[in-house]
This record gives sequence, C-alpha cells and structure tokens, in this order.
Amino acid sequence: MARISTITSIYCWLIIAALAGGILLLTGCQNGKIPDEDSYAAQLYLKRCGQCHQPYNPNLMTATMWAAQVELMQARMKQAGLLPLTSAERKTILDYLTSNAGKQ
Repeated sequence: MARISTITSIYCWLIIAALAGGILLLTGCQNGKIPDEDSYAAQLYLKRCGQCHQPYNPNLMTATMWAAQVELMQARMKQAGLLPLTSAERKTILDYLTSNAGKQ
C-alpha cells in the first residue's frame, strides 16, 4: 500500500511540474514580443525556428540551455526533412539567444 502512495505522489509532482513549466512558457510569451524583434538576428530566429514551432522568448532559458537546445533542434530539423541551420545561421541565432537569455 505504501508503494502505491509513493507512486501516486511522484505522479502528482510530475503533473505539477509540467503545469508549472507550461505556465512559465505561456507567461513568457504572452505579448508575443521578443527582444529586438526588428533586428536581422531576431527575424532569422523567428523564420528558421518558427518553421516547426512558436519561437520562445529568449529570456526563458539561460545561454547554456539555449546552446543545448539549438543542438537538439538541429537534429530534429534533419529528422523532419528540413535543411539544418548553416554555420552562419547557427552563430547568428545562438548569439541572439545568448545575448537575450535569462539569468539564473
């Protein structure tokens, strides 16, 4: 009986964490604006990353988190049959994301 209670407790915490993460993402993008939205780098980010999903506000993750995320998305782009970012695009987007990243 104690094991069922422990498993139920773990599932409850996972659900709470998922909901909190979703709320964070929604509040971070609620006005739909991103920093320096008219810059070349921001437009490139919106265009290339927006091919698959709604681009997130850069301040939602740290620079380190963005670097890992961009690498992950490169693999997903290939899997989806999209052209991966060129070296120049990757550098421009990552520079934009890291310069506007959140602090933790």
